[in-house]
Amino acid sequence: YRGHPSFLLVPSKLFYHDKLRSVKNNRMIPHDDDEHDKWCKIVRQVESLSTLVEDKEITHKKVRDWPIHCRGVIGKDTSVAVYESWGSNSWSNPQEAQVIVEIVNYMVTKLQVPTMHIGVMAAFRAQVVLIRQILRSQQLGAVNVGMVEDYQSAERQIVLLSLTRSNPSFIPSDLKSNAGLYRQPKRMNVALTRALQMLVVVGNPHTMEQDPYWSKWLKFCIRHGLYYHSNKDDNDGSFNQISK
Repeated sequence: YRGHPSFLLVPSKLFYHDKLRSVKNNRMIPHDDDEHDKWCKIVRQVESLSTLVEDKEITHKKVRDWPIHCRGVIGKDTSVAVYESWGSNSWSNPQEAQVIVEIVNYMVTKLQVPTMHIGVMAAFRAQVVLIRQILRSQQLGAVNVGMVEDYQSAERQIVLLSLTRSNPSFIPSDLKSNAGLYRQPKRMNVALTRALQMLVVVGNPHTMEQDPYWSKWLKFCIRHGLYYHSNKDDNDGSFNQISK
């Protein structure tokens, strides 16, 4: 694996018995510290668009040299007919799509990140279509957007992932149709290991905490000061109520 070692900490423990390693851990291979610092600075600037979530019952230690950003969004599942692919219904989450596009727009227009470095992944085809449409409306159509399967053998410097599913009552149906990212460890593993320099995950924290795999990743982000929420989403303080 060629990505940043921090991206592997959770997948390696969950799926590889802590045996998966990044080539960047190999001292025989030269690394560009300035390049790494550049990406970490970009992540820290993206954090400024949101608010850090802290949990009083979890010991926090902000890790500033890990280029990871987890953004909590309380979105809404929307059923959409996607005729351009196979004529079936799919799911989108407009709130998550807007956050993904906001981050992409900020990186490209304010931080001068080339669009060729950015890849967006989503759990459902309708979410892919929606994000593409919004990006194109903002002259950002050059950004690659696809489902997790589309990235099976691809990598990007920056990957933004929309988990999409917000209502956990739909997850059993997703499992029957082999769709989505919840309770799908193989798909989750692919999603978390496609980024080389920077990883952004956007999803509903209350849905994540009910999943045996994503709950561990969420608490990993909370513990290391990498979990944020969109300011407009925390009217009731619910982001600070993640269960233990």
